[in-house]
Amino acid sequence: MGATLGDVLPLEILPEIDRYELATHMTVRKFKQDEIVYHQGDPAAHAFVVFEGLVKNLLLDENGHELLVSLHMRGEFFGELAFFEEKAPRDGTAAAVMPSTVLQIERDGALAVLRRNEEARRFMFAKLTHTIRNLEGKAEDLAAAIGSTRMTVNKLLADFERRGLIDVAHRNVRVLDEPLLLREIQA
Repeated sequence: MGATLGDVLPLEILPEIDRYELATHMTVRKFKQDEIVYHQGDPAAHAFVVFEGLVKNLLLDENGHELLVSLHMRGEFFGELAFFEEKAPRDGTAAAVMPSTVLQIERDGALAVLRRNEEARRFMFAKLTHTIRNLEGKAEDLAAAIGSTRMTVNKLLADFERRGLIDVAHRNVRVLDEPLLLREIQA
């Protein structure tokens, strides 16, 4: 399987010890269409890379409504914050859009490789930069859709939170005082 992973993981930049480390901390997992990879709130001890198929990341509100955050195809990471936040809960839910095969990478093994290998760190930072830019673009699109800017929306959310109208945590916004919030936004 190692020879077929070249466009998914940059194994050629790793010395043999790091390839072995990664291989011993990686599991191949297969998911059926609509099968959950992980749930929002689950402990995050692994990151994932799509080998085949398509995986979606969702946020769920308290009523169970889904908000599509991102789609990931071959070679794309998801759940990668597990590498950087020890024992943090998952911010969202990941599910297979179609039958999918993903590589599940344990945090400790990945961090050992990243600590030893400058090229692996550069690769991971490039992947994270791509993810951040995509999310920033989505935030800009959402702000533009309501005739605002991302900065203005962030300031407004912070003000609403400071005044006890909403609670913002882990990419979730929970309304604390709906009648007052409705009066605010209708004014």
